Amino acid sequence: MGSITFNHVFKRYKGEARPAVDDFHLSIEEGEFLVLVGPSGCGKSTTLRMLAGLEEISSGELYMDGKFINYVSPKDRDIAMVFQNYALYPNLSVFENIALGLKLRKTAKHEIGLRVNRVAKILEISHLLERKPSQLSGGQKQRVALGRAIAREPQVFLMDEPLSNLDAKLRAQTRAELIKLQSDLKRTTVYVTHDQVEAMTMGTRIVVMKDGVIQQVAPPRKLYDEPANLFVAGFIGSPQMNFIPGRIQREDGTLYFANRRMKLPLPVEMERRLGGTDRSLRSVVLGVRPEHVRLSAALPEGEDSGYTAAVVQMKEETGADSYVYLLAGDMRVIARTDPESAYQPEEQAAFGFQMDKIHLFDESSGVSLRREQA
Repeated sequence: MGSITFNHVFKRYKGEARPAVDDFHLSIEEGEFLVLVGPSGCGKSTTLRMLAGLEEISSGELYMDGKFINYVSPKDRDIAMVFQNYALYPNLSVFENIALGLKLRKTAKHEIGLRVNRVAKILEISHLLERKPSQLSGGQKQRVALGRAIAREPQVFLMDEPLSNLDAKLRAQTRAELIKLQSDLKRTTVYVTHDQVEAMTMGTRIVVMKDGVIQQVAPPRKLYDEPANLFVAGFIGSPQMNFIPGRIQREDGTLYFANRRMKLPLPVEMERRLGGTDRSLRSVVLGVRPEHVRLSAALPEGEDSGYTAAVVQMKEETGADSYVYLLAGDMRVIARTDPESAYQPEEQAAFGFQMDKIHLFDESSGVSLRREQA
């Protein structure tokens, strides 16, 4: 059990011109790890709070296991929530913090002991049960907060940016633990984050939101490879996708992407998809990820080489990779390359694209032409 359905759900706050959550329509399968991701203020935490019963739904319907729950109180929703700030009681021990929800539900004392000790063993905090929160590190506090949620054995876990207060190393470690934990418990989990790395590594599906509106719902790989629009393409991926404005034009029966500095024949598959309509001849934005930018120390001979002359602005070393920042007139491009590459600031270089990996977006709507033609 633990399936969830949002049926055209809205959240409107008094005095606000637009909804905080705008027509959220989504089904979440039992046992799924769904991640809501987007910039601050996009409506992801509000959506989570409506699911928890902490925010009233303005319109639309919310179902859990087929049961209408718009007006069901939070305590009766069989949901456990983990917050960003841990929300531990400082005067209670770790054992008492984990047990509190069970006591409030009048669970038998021996059952409370069994559950708390079982959860503490799973989270490797058995040696901390007698300590107070003030004696714990940030990572340990987060495990206690998780333990309190797990001990209730709910059908659904809700997590609102639970790792944002941890340092980078601990965040990565806890991420891995959460993935394993969800896999072991097989409970439906809805996880909110603004960190796209967390979203990509944890979710079985990801919901990208902007201004209260769902932009795309997809598994991580599909989201990365087939972004629905310019916003998703720019939000997912670090460094973000390169965006280059231009036009699609037809010449001697062939479709090209062109602007003042480049003229690139479109791949046959893309040309086939776009070539049957005059609507394809329009202003677009070409998107290409840094790993699909090809570098050359010099401009290859021939006008149709597909390369553009540029100047190296800077080189960013990350250990396993290097990122070369290039400038061609007013066009900026980032390329991922080998850390041993010799490109240095102020040097001349040239770049081209792996054309079977490019994306094209309509300039006015921002929608992917791949999706538009599908």
